This record gives sequence, structure tokens and C-alpha cells, in this order.
Amino acid sequence: MVKKFLYKFMPLVTYFDHKANSSSSKPFNLSPFANMPLYVPKSINLSLNEEQLKAVFRKHDVNGDGCLSKDELMKVFRELGSRNPSWRVRRSLHHADGDGNGTISLDELDELVKYVAKQGYGIN
Repeated sequence: MVKKFLYKFMPLVTYFDHKANSSSSKPFNLSPFANMPLYVPKSINLSLNEEQLKAVFRKHDVNGDGCLSKDELMKVFRELGSRNPSWRVRRSLHHADGDGNGTISLDELDELVKYVAKQGYGIN
């Protein structure tokens, strides 16, 4: 962890070390670092509305049967950034699978999208 930190910021440390050891009495010139962000997040969470979520789910119906299987749901939740997609698939089926056949049909998609939107999922 420390090695990654040092590797990432070594050019900055080297720059300041060089400036501190130079004989000039000029102040540090920070202009090379003026546009450097202080923090860069690994991902940005974008909230999606219900229509956009429906489009994401429909896109993952790869076999075109009009139903989302457990595997297809797993891929959707991975794309949406779920930390535990298999658990989220089970919860989704519990909330939205009205006929209990283990898949989400297009009729049940509205309930699934409401559940997913309530959980705050978006694209990462």
C-alpha cells in the first residue's frame, strides 16, 4: 500500500526535494501542479431513472426470450456495481418474481426496476 502511494506521488516528491535543495531563493513554482486533482475517485456513481434501468435490463436479455434468467441478472448487477451480485439476484427474485418461476419476465420488469431504483443503483 505504501509502495503504491510512493510510486504514485514520487514525481511530486522529487520536484519538491529538488526545489528545496537548490541554491535559488525563489519560491516554489507550483504551476506544473495547478491542474492536478487533489482526489480522483475510482468510479463515479451515476443515478439512473427507471427507463434507463429498464434499458439496462433489456440489454442483458441475450437469448431474447423476454425473460431475465439468474445468470443474466447476475451480469446486470455486476454492471451496476453490486458488491454481492448473487445475493442481490436472490433478493430481486424475491421482490419481483410474481409467478415464482425463477426468472423475471417483461411483465415483472417494472417491479424489478422499482426495487433496483429504491436500492440506489446506477452505472459505475
